[in-house]
Amino acid sequence: MRSWRSNNLLRHSLSAPVLLVAMVLVVYYPALLIGIHPVDDPGLFAKYSASPPLYNILLPGNSYYYRPIVELSFYFDNVLWGMEPVTMHMENILLHCTNSLLVYILARKIYNDDETPVIPLLAALLFALHPVNVEAVAWIAGRTDPLLTLFVLSASYFWLRWLEKPRWSDIIATVLLFGIALLTKETALAFGAVLILLGMAWPGTATGRQRLSAVCLMIAPSMLMVVFALLFRSSTSGLSRLISALDLQVTKSAWDALIALGFYYKKLIFPFPLNFAVNSVHPLYGLLGVVLLPLLWLAFRRNRLSGILFISAALFILPAILVAVKQIAWTPYAERYMYMSTAFFSLGLVGTGRIWQQKSPKVLMPFLVLLLSVSALGSFQRNLLWKDPLAFFQDAVAKSPEFGSVYHSLGGLLLQKGEIDQATEAFATADRLNQRDSMRYPIKLSIMGSMFAKGGYLEARIYFFQLFENKQDAPVDFMELLCKADSKRLETLDGEGEILLAHDLLETLEILYQKKPDPFWLYQSAKMALIVGNSDEAADFFRRAYVAAPADAHYKAAAKTYYLRLEAGK
Repeated sequence: MRSWRSNNLLRHSLSAPVLLVAMVLVVYYPALLIGIHPVDDPGLFAKYSASPPLYNILLPGNSYYYRPIVELSFYFDNVLWGMEPVTMHMENILLHCTNSLLVYILARKIYNDDETPVIPLLAALLFALHPVNVEAVAWIAGRTDPLLTLFVLSASYFWLRWLEKPRWSDIIATVLLFGIALLTKETALAFGAVLILLGMAWPGTATGRQRLSAVCLMIAPSMLMVVFALLFRSSTSGLSRLISALDLQVTKSAWDALIALGFYYKKLIFPFPLNFAVNSVHPLYGLLGVVLLPLLWLAFRRNRLSGILFISAALFILPAILVAVKQIAWTPYAERYMYMSTAFFSLGLVGTGRIWQQKSPKVLMPFLVLLLSVSALGSFQRNLLWKDPLAFFQDAVAKSPEFGSVYHSLGGLLLQKGEIDQATEAFATADRLNQRDSMRYPIKLSIMGSMFAKGGYLEARIYFFQLFENKQDAPVDFMELLCKADSKRLETLDGEGEILLAHDLLETLEILYQKKPDPFWLYQSAKMALIVGNSDEAADFFRRAYVAAPADAHYKAAAKTYYLRLEAGK
């Protein structure tokens, strides 16, 4: 029987890469129509559409994370095509295509398959179609991990070239690419451990002394990154919080780490069910984590190449484990964190497949076809789900019914669709389940907003003062909503009630202007001053609003007209 590795259709040098790219495009084309996803994407679009100065991107301390390479990619998205969502989704898909091709190239190098590209193609397809990768590719804000993987896989290729036959050009390329990876995402620090592992165990002509010297050179960027982070450390920095993960309660944290390791490695082997919002996992995954450690060692002893790659996949999971243990991110567990690990896991898996091909060739090929078909279908369906935000969050709520934040997102979408009662129920559930301080006020604001949407303007005001004893204590968003609710109430009043509420609104608008100096608040204050009968104060407010308003402000001309009319009437 002919070996499944022999396939004349793939003899042409471009056949396998073309097939690989075609498969990615077929599976991921629905992602082009996702648009702006409700989580993180709106903030990202607002930030970069405003054309932030480059020094805010290049210098640390201006944002939660220091990821200048990723930020530059979004910066140029605005410069080149005005943050067009379809184009940005295409960028993510092309990044995934490139990473899949890099897996193919690495597999050819690792397994010396220059003549028959079937094994490298299988490795690349396993990575390209792995359902756990959809989150990182379909989500514009998830670009960080595909971009990081681009530099890590490229650095790995040059590192293996150097280990085989030391050349300065390869080591310089590796160092540069590793440094860029560190500036893409701080979790690239894990690549330092992978470099050491490969340096110690990978075959090649490099001597022991050369390897030790090269490893020391290679980990220099990691050390510089840590020192850099400590110099610019702040308690709110994402990298600082990752570094502080070294300060752990040993016993509990070790068990939590084993739970996370077991969960993530299970996701590599069997990714279903897919879930965007994983806030907790079953403790029994810790047993899988315990069993996994000796299994990885056994894999290394039995098949050196595959073992190294499986262990590398586990090393890339380490940052995700720290996130889970320290609860750094809004989702303690996330499928997008597995993107880079799936590349090395897929490379290791086909190495194991080579051994099984020799033992059971008739069984292995149908199994691989079935595996790739299920993976492709799962990824395609997941991309379709990402296209429908409401269905997406309904799916997340069904799979994580105790996660308050997803109910908040679901409520926001329901409110946009006019399903006010259902949105109110979702916000109430989010408030009841919420355990994150950072989400307390956003959820409360949404509850107040749902009251406003139902026309409960007095109810919204009462709720405001249940939250804040004084107006000065409230964030701007709450103050704006209070102002809108009271303005709606003002339309229904007359006489003394109207005057009293106008005085109250004048106080609200004054505080708003202190917190957020928007000339529109001056214009609104002028209208309130007219209601209470203070024309001099109204004229001053109109004048100030006219002077400070942008040239295209809709109220600028009206402010000037009112001001001139009041001045003429004195």
